[in-house]
Formats: sequence, C-alpha cells, structure tokens
Amino acid sequence: MNIHQPLKPLISLIIPTRERADTLFFAIKTALNQNSNSYEVIVSDNFSQDNTKEVVCGFNDPRLIYINTGRRLSMCDNWDFALDHAKGEYIIFIGDDDAVMPGAIDKLQATIQNKHGLVYFWPKPYYAWPKNNHKASVPFLPSNFHPYEINLKKSIKFVISMGGARHASLPTVYHGAVAKSILDKIKERTGRVFHSTYPDVFIAFSLPAFSEIAINVGYIVTVDGQSPKSNSAVLAYGGTDGIIIHEKYLKEFGGYKIHSSLFPERSLLSNLLPDTILVAMDKFPQFYNDMQFNYSAAWAYSIRHSKYLKWGVTLRDIIQKKHQIRNYHPFSILQFSKYYVIHKIFEIYRNIYTKNIKRKPFLKSVPDNIGEFVNQLSDYQITL
Repeated sequence: MNIHQPLKPLISLIIPTRERADTLFFAIKTALNQNSNSYEVIVSDNFSQDNTKEVVCGFNDPRLIYINTGRRLSMCDNWDFALDHAKGEYIIFIGDDDAVMPGAIDKLQATIQNKHGLVYFWPKPYYAWPKNNHKASVPFLPSNFHPYEINLKKSIKFVISMGGARHASLPTVYHGAVAKSILDKIKERTGRVFHSTYPDVFIAFSLPAFSEIAINVGYIVTVDGQSPKSNSAVLAYGGTDGIIIHEKYLKEFGGYKIHSSLFPERSLLSNLLPDTILVAMDKFPQFYNDMQFNYSAAWAYSIRHSKYLKWGVTLRDIIQKKHQIRNYHPFSILQFSKYYVIHKIFEIYRNIYTKNIKRKPFLKSVPDNIGEFVNQLSDYQITL
C-alpha cells in the first residue's frame, strides 16, 4: 500500500489521549487500517507520563501526526488544541479506547463525495473492555440501516423536552463527522469551539444552529469503547474512588461554575449534563429562543442514571426539596412523575433488548481488545 500524506485531507480523525497507551495502540491501529491518503490521524497527547509517545512513534505511517500539549489541560482545552492542528475538511473525534471499522473511512469519504452535507453520523456499537473479573462485552450493537436524514432542530427540541434524555442519539463531532467550517463558525461566534465540561455534548447542541439536517450514512464507521480508565467506567465501577477521580478531572477546568439556574445542592456530577445543554442554549439564543429546557423531566432522567453513575439523586430527596428546587427553576411534580414512569418503561425495554442481543452468534466469545473486535464485527457483517 503506497500512501502519501496529502496537503489537505478530506477527513481529520482526532484522538485526544492521556496515559492510556495500552488502549491507544488499538485505536491508532484500527484508524490506520484504511486505504485513503486523503486522511490524517492526529493523536493529541495531554502531557502523558507513560509511554504514549513511544506507542505513536511505533507506527510508520505518514498519515499519523503526534502532538503534545506540553502541560496538563482540561478535556475541552485539549480538544481545542487538537482541532487547531487539523487540516481536514471534516473532523471526527474518537477516544483513545475506541476504534475505527476496517475500511470505514474509505467508505465514508465516498459517501461524502456522493452526498454532500455538513454533518454525518452512523449507528455506533459499544464495546466494554475487560475489567477485573469481567470479560469483554458488547452492551449495544446496532443494526445497519438505509441512509437517511434527520431534522436537527426537531431532534434537539425532543431532547430538550425530555430534559436531556436521548442526547446520546444526537449527531456530534465525537463519533460523527462535522464540517470544519461549522466548527470555525462556532469559534467565531463564541470565542472557542468547545465549552462546558462535556465538549461532545456541547457540539451536539450547537450543530443545529448551523445545519438544518444531518445524514446517517447507514453503516458503522467507529466503535465506542469503554475501558477501565474511561471516565464513564471509573464512575460506574470505581465506587468512592471513581467519584474522587472524576472530581479530580473536573478540577482541571479551573473553578468551573455550573449554570445559575441549576439546583446547587444537587450533586455536581448530576448537574454536568443539564449544565452543558443550558450553556449551548445560552451561546445560541437566536436558535433557542422558542425552546425551554424541561427541568422536571431532567430530574426524572437523573434518577435513572444515578443507579449506575453514582450521581446521588434519589426520589425521596427530590420530593423533600421540591420547594427549594423551585427557587432556581420551574419544577412540576406532575410532570416529573410522568417522565419518571417513562424512564421506568424504557429501562424494561432496554433490559429485554440487552438480553436478546446476547443471542448474536458471534458475541458468544467477545475478543479482549477492541482491535480484534472490529475485525470480528466486520467479518460478521460481510456474512449477513
């Protein structure tokens, strides 16, 4: 394969990383398993103190670029730093424990050239890396679809009406391809590209201000990995230590202040998602002038996630503190109860889906690294 680094690639795939060299190896390996030369892979090292640089330098590929922040930055600062080095017309961010499907970038580039758009996304599987006595697993495996378009404003209105629920289904630059021209406009409008403590979620709520539609390409491009060191895994399985580690991560944002409309006695971690949504709404007031965030629904959503993310939000506390909560934002017990029931029903549906998905024949033995998994998944899709 004779690959030459192009002057201006079509796609820049960015991998922000910090001291996860073991999983980063597979993220890079799968990212480079593409034929295209109109493509670059940027590893943005957030001042790692392990062998991250050595892992990157071990790959001999002109499409691979290594940069180092030179000092420890917050996640948003590292993402902004990395983006400043990207030359591509479209930007994709993935994590250092994620992966790219074999040949998926080649296929995506053909899609972009045949059906021009500003925002692309795809069905995204989840791969859970082995942890302690837990073997690798696949919590979610989507089916391929026919390509289709979604109305971003309509999608955003629904998520806001649900208090943030279903936000993970929104297109964003994380496991999605976004025209750099949009990201440049966000920077021009707000002073920087990534805001709040959840940069991926912030972009999801910013895109509708600049693009009416997003295109689902209908096939898997990237796989979302959850390693033992990932923020979500640490918080879900790390107990008290996990919360301490996550709070240390938040301190890197330098005294970050939560949105003034949020209830301050609620745990900081449970406030981060609604805070990010509200920050985006404040940054683009002309787009959001006819929408109101559903705080009552947000409380119901936070209870559901408190079970495994250790948010510390309970039904009893909400009922007892309803009057204090109303000093900060609208809160209706009736509306809250409605969405509480909706989430209970969704949990039942999700549990049934998870049990059924384990019947997939190739998931009986999930590989212990994401690199082998994407090859396995690719072979399985070919036989369908």
